[in-house]
Amino acid sequence: MTAGISWPGGKQFAFSVFDDTDLSAPGNFEAVYDLLASLGMRTTKSVWPATGSDLQPRSAHGSTCDDPEYLRTVLQLQQAGFEIGYHNSYFEGLPRDLIQEALERFNALFGAYPMSMANHAESSEGIYWGYDRLSGVVKALYRLMLRRFGANPHQGHLVDSPHFWGDLCQQHIRYVRNFVFGEINTLAVCPEMPYHDPRRPFVQAWFAASNGQVLSSCIDLLAERNQDRLEDSGGACIVYTHFGSGFQHDHKVDARFARLLRRIAGKNGWFVPVSTLLDHIRSQRGLRTLSDAERHRLEWRWFVHKLVAGRT
Repeated sequence: MTAGISWPGGKQFAFSVFDDTDLSAPGNFEAVYDLLASLGMRTTKSVWPATGSDLQPRSAHGSTCDDPEYLRTVLQLQQAGFEIGYHNSYFEGLPRDLIQEALERFNALFGAYPMSMANHAESSEGIYWGYDRLSGVVKALYRLMLRRFGANPHQGHLVDSPHFWGDLCQQHIRYVRNFVFGEINTLAVCPEMPYHDPRRPFVQAWFAASNGQVLSSCIDLLAERNQDRLEDSGGACIVYTHFGSGFQHDHKVDARFARLLRRIAGKNGWFVPVSTLLDHIRSQRGLRTLSDAERHRLEWRWFVHKLVAGRT
């Protein structure tokens, strides 16, 4: 038990993954999901649902839902119990009318609007992203570090922007990922999650994640000692990653990653999609409204981690 949370069925800890769709295309991610399914693990895979003759269904950025082969696999994953999440509408920012169309297409394809999402780093649709994910002195220091002195390129929350869709996010999406840390126990480093931030009202609730961005960082995160700490603490891990970025080769999962995944799957964990995990925490203690002091601590904690670890 961590932070007053008990897990269903006598499970000792909780584990999930939010897989950003970047770089995912037919042939480079399916074996990872086959392995997850065979181990009884269910996680969250995001998509880009935008459609249109001017958009690329498959590119160096990855596939969108306009790629028939990719979409077929994603629908099969949903039928197998994986959650389908949202990673903005497309790998580049689109105007509001096309963002709205993308959300409606997601609803039509998957039977509901997305429960969870993560901003795509290269999209101008990012909502409270870039330096607007931070406040006060931390925000100023982050802008200085990035040398970003002009307008925020992430404009999904800016009412006067052509990329504004904050009201649609508030209406349709329950959970949005924000800060990513190097600690495997996500709940320990962000005990407030899921939380609402009154300074960022277009997001219903935020959640944090643990850094497994690429294969090497995911292997480091899931090291045996970290798995054992997660188990002993009774905590919860939500891995941030990109399964399309080299986790499988020649239709086979990387052997090191597969071994670590099998090891953690053999523990007494609750292996569920991101929204299921967050809904469970919320059912036990409600939705936390972030106080000014909590926001200050959380933002500084992430900023210090950013300075030490680099990206995320």
